[in-house]
Amino acid sequence: MSRLIVCLISVITSFVVNAVPVTIYYEALCSDSVHFITRQLYPNYQYFKNYVTIDFIPYGKSLHSYNATTGKYSFSCHHGKEECKGNKFHACALAQIENKDTQLEFIVCVMSTRNPANIYYIESCSQKYNLDFTKLTTCAVSSKGDKLLALHGDKTWKLEPNIYFVPTVVFNNSALIDANDQNKSMADFKDIVCKKISEHKPEICETLGFFDRIKNYFSSR
Repeated sequence: MSRLIVCLISVITSFVVNAVPVTIYYEALCSDSVHFITRQLYPNYQYFKNYVTIDFIPYGKSLHSYNATTGKYSFSCHHGKEECKGNKFHACALAQIENKDTQLEFIVCVMSTRNPANIYYIESCSQKYNLDFTKLTTCAVSSKGDKLLALHGDKTWKLEPNIYFVPTVVFNNSALIDANDQNKSMADFKDIVCKKISEHKPEICETLGFFDRIKNYFSSR
């Protein structure tokens, strides 16, 4: 029995160690971010949840600076002040939620609404996933929210080349944007993830992806 338990722990640990890190750089009010998260990432996540770890970075094509005299940050976001507010709420929510599955469910919930930066929708999704909305709001309107968003900004600006499309999807904690991975992620996230999983692939990977079907089509003509 003890050997069986050790083997099971070994298998579980193997899955955790070999899980493919996927980092999604997005913006609260970006229609392309909405499309990717709700129509590519979420529908396929059920097949890959034991094979990937998802990290969300709400910042995108924004700018920030720090004033050492006042001790405050200032932000300029791609879609205006409303998006800065939304990005801060998202950042604070992600910091409050420890479970990765719940993080994804919350982000999908908010990004599926008419306005992912609107307090009403953020509160509604917070209640759905048992977040402390008072704590979340306090974070978002305070220096804590500023610091969290600035950290996301620092990580975004470390990407090479500079982020040129939102959302940007990066694998294996890389600081390099791979244009091929990026383009395939937008068109067929399932296919690119299957190619990134080195072993113990899920059954869904046995079906041909979009790019493979295109290749087979032209090679057979």
